[in-house]
Amino acid sequence: MVVRNVTAIKILDQSFIYSSDDALAGSMVSVECFIGFWMLFAVVVGCHRIPAMRSPFGILMINQNITQLIACLTSGSFFFLGVLLNIKVVLDHSNYFGNFTICLLPVVIGSFFLMSLNRFCASTMVFTYKTIFSNENIRRFIIFNWAFSGVFWAWVILSRECNFVFFHYGWIFTGDVYTEICRDLIITYNTIVQLTMTSLIFVLDVATLCILVCGRGRVYKKQSASVRKREMSFAGQVLIQGIVFFFHGFWYDMGYSWLPGNDERWKYFFTTSFSSNLLHTFDPLIVFLFNPEFRRWIIRFHHSAFKKNQVTAVSAISS
Repeated sequence: MVVRNVTAIKILDQSFIYSSDDALAGSMVSVECFIGFWMLFAVVVGCHRIPAMRSPFGILMINQNITQLIACLTSGSFFFLGVLLNIKVVLDHSNYFGNFTICLLPVVIGSFFLMSLNRFCASTMVFTYKTIFSNENIRRFIIFNWAFSGVFWAWVILSRECNFVFFHYGWIFTGDVYTEICRDLIITYNTIVQLTMTSLIFVLDVATLCILVCGRGRVYKKQSASVRKREMSFAGQVLIQGIVFFFHGFWYDMGYSWLPGNDERWKYFFTTSFSSNLLHTFDPLIVFLFNPEFRRWIIRFHHSAFKKNQVTAVSAISS
């Protein structure tokens, strides 16, 4: 793990002068978040409207994508207003954006874990699956995930003074008052909590896929071919999402030492802010690629919108 020298970053940041590099970094993240926002929004709407997604897994997908959508909107707003447009009042209150975003991180990880656990239970506990993932239990899981994450980071931010602010040098959010306690908490969280959770998610996803591939005839012998195919798609989706999230954690911590060149600012940027917000486009893209229901829904939506525009145009010409 690369522990970034926050003291050096803070000293170098004091000589900051707004330049075209800041506009470039701000525009790159703004574009990422703009695209990611609408893709995540499409997934949420699709989960509500596609009959096959009105299921426990669909509910968990809605929760996970709403969490990412909020994080995407928060980060995109800051980079557009503060970094690209250089609005001082936004930059002066960067800790609100940073603290709120960091609070969402364990919610995202917990949401991915619930989705992976859901697929694992669906393939191994066919008779008790609906009881474990009843609507009432799903609500409890989601509420606990949000509440635990909020309480934990409230303690870190308020009690341990780990205030996450923005630095122009590297265009990153990191701890401002990097006390020894705060630093140890962050390292412990990264190496134990986050790494353990992402590893567990990966193991669950691989186990689920192996069970479905090797024993799908026994697991879903009474189900139709379309149901089997959909279950395989769901399992493949969470596996690829888990792999992307898992390797992003390594990239975030180790990518700095792998990138060529001597400009530390861009090394920090591409391994932190840029790559983290890129996940907002990768995750919904994986959903679209692995779920034919979503692709068909998007095509139908596009065709209906096109026909509606044609009718409107004809009506306008006729009048």
